[in-house]
Amino acid sequence: MQENGTEVTAAGIARLAGVGRAAVSNWRRRHADFPRPVGGTETSPSFALADVEAWLRAQGKLAEVPPRERVWQQLAGHPEGPVAALVQAGCVLLLIHDRPTLWLDASAGSDERLADLLPAALDEVLDARFGTGPQRAVTTPAGPRLLPSAPLLRGAAELAAGPGARKAYEFLLGRHLDANPRQYTLTPDPLADLMAELAGPARTVLDPACGTGSLLRAAAATTRPGQELCGQDSDPALAALTALRLALSTDAAVRIAA
Repeated sequence: MQENGTEVTAAGIARLAGVGRAAVSNWRRRHADFPRPVGGTETSPSFALADVEAWLRAQGKLAEVPPRERVWQQLAGHPEGPVAALVQAGCVLLLIHDRPTLWLDASAGSDERLADLLPAALDEVLDARFGTGPQRAVTTPAGPRLLPSAPLLRGAAELAAGPGARKAYEFLLGRHLDANPRQYTLTPDPLADLMAELAGPARTVLDPACGTGSLLRAAAATTRPGQELCGQDSDPALAALTALRLALSTDAAVRIAA
């Protein structure tokens, strides 16, 4: 099993191989050396991603995996869960967006070096964008937590090399929201745009139940110098995801609380 513990479901294996789920079930029955489940349930098992990739490669069944799909699989199967992984990836994408030289320095060399240097670099950018103190919506991940995430974080950086950090984060966040439709209540973008237009431009905007930040992001489109986007949500994890989304979308001061 791979060291970072990333897991993948049967549906994920099917995407990696470019086949249907029925083919994966057939492989499990026919091949005694097919990787054994390492988690999940009896009806929905999960497998170590590295073991699956090695088996598919040995069988000549590993399809060319697009970078977006590979990063998503790493995020979805992260040992701390997809939300924690998405926050970590979002922090790195914000670092790349605001202070790219800090990322280049921290990411040069081994994964151990990356985990050692990254917290200080993230602190610098997170303090600048969200303020200091315990009220900051996004907590800096500690080095030991970042080491298992190194492949994911490097993959997120590669993903941002093309469309940019903001679009890379929007893709990962959107994929997470689509995968969990019952967990989040979303405001459609056209409705958020209409509400922002009716409210008109303002230096300070508050959404007391900001959710994924659609309304605040729409309000940022009418940005004014010194604009401040304020919001709160009952879910601290969602507040962190939204703070990162807004910071990547606008230069306005972002103050999100949980």
